[in-house]
Order: sequence, then structure tokens, then C-alpha cells
Amino acid sequence: MTQAYNPKFPQTISGALYPRNYVVAVIDDLWEAQMAAQAFLDAGYDVSDIRLMDSHEALQNIDELEAGRNWFQRFLSSFQGTTDETGASVYKSEALRGYHILHVHATTSEEVEKIRDILEVYHAHTIKFFGPWSVEDIPPRHVQTH
Repeated sequence: MTQAYNPKFPQTISGALYPRNYVVAVIDDLWEAQMAAQAFLDAGYDVSDIRLMDSHEALQNIDELEAGRNWFQRFLSSFQGTTDETGASVYKSEALRGYHILHVHATTSEEVEKIRDILEVYHAHTIKFFGPWSVEDIPPRHVQTH
């Protein structure tokens, strides 16, 4: 597996983003995303386990990742529009809408649950856990009714 410019967020063989052992979520409002990141610090998470990318930074990182692909990865990624094996392409779409991406390191299902509970307070959506072998959509625990 090749590594992206940031080894915390490796790529699949096709060059797709795969932030192994991270819960990744979208938060529409930057202030709210910053408050969520602070909430994780307040909950005892290490600063190195939290990565908030505003929409511009996320798009810049994705562009750099895509530009750094080798010929084989570019070939494989030409099929990814319909076969994104990780579902990570949704985060590029969200960043294009001006939304912000928060990554929080997790290695156990208990940590994933705790992270989800904190994220819900800050109206996070499109939450996925990129585990060692699979990607799992994380549905909200508390369904809000209108």
C-alpha cells in the first residue's frame, strides 16, 4: 500500500484515501467543527488523534493526493467514480459544498461509539469508521424528529 503525503491517512492500492482506524465525519459549520475538535481534547483525546480539515484544506489535500498517484493508481481510479471501494469520495463532495471534515482516531468499537456520541452534539453527519479491514457507516444513535 502506498502512503499519502501524511502517513496517518494512507491510501488503498488504487490511491483512494483510507484513514485507517479513524472515524471521519462532516460538520457543516466551521465554528461548530472547531468546537467538536475541542470537545475531543476536553474528553482526553490526544491532539495527535484529532484532525480537523476545513473545506479548503480538505480539497487541497485531496488534490495533492490525486496528483501524486502513479500511473497504475490513476488507471484504477478512473473506475472509482462508480466503484469507490471505501466510500471516501463522499468527503470530497462534502468539501466541495464548503463543509469541513473531522478525523478522530479509534481502535475499538467502544471508542467509535464514544466518538459518535460526541459528534452528534455538533451535528456531524456522513460518519464512517475506517477500520483495519472495512469501512462502516456509523448511523446516528439519537434520531431527531422535527
